[in-house]
Amino acid sequence: MTYQKRRTKVLLAKKNREFVKARMQTHFKFLKNEIHNVYQDIYDEVEEKNARLVHPVLDELSAFNFNMEELIEGLDKTFELFIVGMGNYGKSTLINALLEQEVADIDVRPKTWKVDVYDTTLSPNTCVIVYKNGETEYKSFDETRVFIEEEENKTKQSRKKVKSELKKVLQELKTKEEVKETEDYLRKEFLYQSSVVEVRWPIKTSYLSKKFMVVDTPGLVQENLSGDTIVSVQKYYHKADGVIWIFDATKLASKKSKDMVEELEKSLNKIGGKTDNIVAVLNRIDLVRNNGGEEAEQKVIKEANRVLGKYFDQFICISAKQGMAGILDSNGPLKRESGIETLVESIDKNFYENAQKIQLQSREVGFKQIKHQLMDDSSLIKKYLNRLRAEQREYGKRKDKIDDHFKTLKTDFQQELKHITSSFIESAEVRIDAKADVLFDLETDKERETYIKDYLFCLTELEPELEKFHKYWGSELENRMKQLIAEVVFTEYKHIDPNEINKMFEEISGLSKKNISYRVNTSQLNTDDLSLASGAGFAAIGGLIFGPLGLLLAGVTGFLGLNKGIAKFFKSGGLKRDLVEAINKHVGEIEKKLLMDLNDRREKAESNVNKELNQTFINLHGSYESSKAVEHSLDQLFEVFTKPMDYPDLITLIMKDKKTISMR
Repeated sequence: MTYQKRRTKVLLAKKNREFVKARMQTHFKFLKNEIHNVYQDIYDEVEEKNARLVHPVLDELSAFNFNMEELIEGLDKTFELFIVGMGNYGKSTLINALLEQEVADIDVRPKTWKVDVYDTTLSPNTCVIVYKNGETEYKSFDETRVFIEEEENKTKQSRKKVKSELKKVLQELKTKEEVKETEDYLRKEFLYQSSVVEVRWPIKTSYLSKKFMVVDTPGLVQENLSGDTIVSVQKYYHKADGVIWIFDATKLASKKSKDMVEELEKSLNKIGGKTDNIVAVLNRIDLVRNNGGEEAEQKVIKEANRVLGKYFDQFICISAKQGMAGILDSNGPLKRESGIETLVESIDKNFYENAQKIQLQSREVGFKQIKHQLMDDSSLIKKYLNRLRAEQREYGKRKDKIDDHFKTLKTDFQQELKHITSSFIESAEVRIDAKADVLFDLETDKERETYIKDYLFCLTELEPELEKFHKYWGSELENRMKQLIAEVVFTEYKHIDPNEINKMFEEISGLSKKNISYRVNTSQLNTDDLSLASGAGFAAIGGLIFGPLGLLLAGVTGFLGLNKGIAKFFKSGGLKRDLVEAINKHVGEIEKKLLMDLNDRREKAESNVNKELNQTFINLHGSYESSKAVEHSLDQLFEVFTKPMDYPDLITLIMKDKKTISMR
């Protein structure tokens, strides 16, 4: 290859990386700005005391915004070398050996929930604490140590207490759904979770730290509240430029080690990318050599290739403990025997010589991983959006259910009342037709009025029936209201009652109890405004049965008070008709008053149910109108993230570079 061609190839590669980097920066900044806008739009829609399920979404958006900021900064950062592996595999010792100083002490800096970055650019007594939302705080070295230890103690103590109480609660739970929701509730309400995601520690400059920023990751095998093992590496992998993956040479058959690597591969396969930025290390090789020499070491390497060879091209055998001893004692032969120098040479060869290329690849894979974490159905935001849509649909159905239910109730009590009054009037009309003649034989108005009331109208028969009807429907409306509330309210948890769990935790000190429950206890509902005893009751309505009757009969009895002969003349022409009209009018007034009372109670009951429906929806999502705005904002975010990253066209780059070269 001629000098000109080599130069062209180098320039093209350099130019291509520059354009890719520029496009990445533009794309990442655009997405970060979109996340910020969506966050602000949602924040403006919800009130702090409501929309309980939306606030974790805001926290997650804030975290994603910070992740995008890290990607942007990572394009210009010093190459970050992540040390990954299970706890007790010698990570801290390896970090100390690579940096040629004692900086990582597992007893001082617990590693269950953050990453530790060793930074030569910090002044000797300055540490930087980075929080989940991207905020930073500067503290002295000693202050940082104390603060981190306090955070770790809070986490451990709350975890211990919650796990202890969970064992008691589990005995009362019958289904997997109840167990899962109980764990979710306990984790959210009682478990202390530090918001610190990264601590940057000052270190002295060494050969490796001049070129790389070394990062210590948490122990990647944790336990959930039930004691089940959780293997996770993808939470931190998107931040890494390069990875040193440490295995214990004496425990290659460890299932957890293999599970951890398989979990990473599955994660990378989901996002369609895998980088060549991992160096595998077999630590504690000195123990292997002591037990079998070179032959034993070769067996270990062979076993490593058999178990993990599909994931790694090469394994470097080291003894971090020997390497650190060689450094501290200035023992060159011991340091060389430890394999640390071979590892540093491999890091130089694999990472430093191709740093920019690897960083761009890592940032691309990192972005795909962040995108996958956002878009996957298991992500907090996606799960919330799916739940929101489902409960918006359910909200409409429940509104219709309430409306239909109370319309049916109205029809039912109207029909029943009409049946009661119609039957009564039919009986009264029969009596009037058969016995009205007796009125002409009575001497006084008082006698005639008493006869009409007691023998023709028989209102004493109507009164108990109406009282029974009124009492039944007053109680029925109240009961139906309670039943409907229990059926239509929205609850955060479908299978458990947080109030019952809260009671079990009353004696636990040091936990952040919020005592919030959205499961409705219908026995505690305030239904005073629907109680028959609280209003006028039937007594007031029942008074209508006898009270105004005298006015209605005044004309009739006065009419009968004429000369008997004249009165009998009018018998066939109007008496029965007037009596029928009088009883119909009277019963109609009673019916109207009863319906007014029951409809008022029905409207109050319906209002109560709708109020509970609306309030419980607001408790979880904000108002229905706000929830639609939140849905729209999240839809916009997902739409933006589905668009592919726009990389520069290679032909355009070639033509530009040919012009550049020819001009020279």
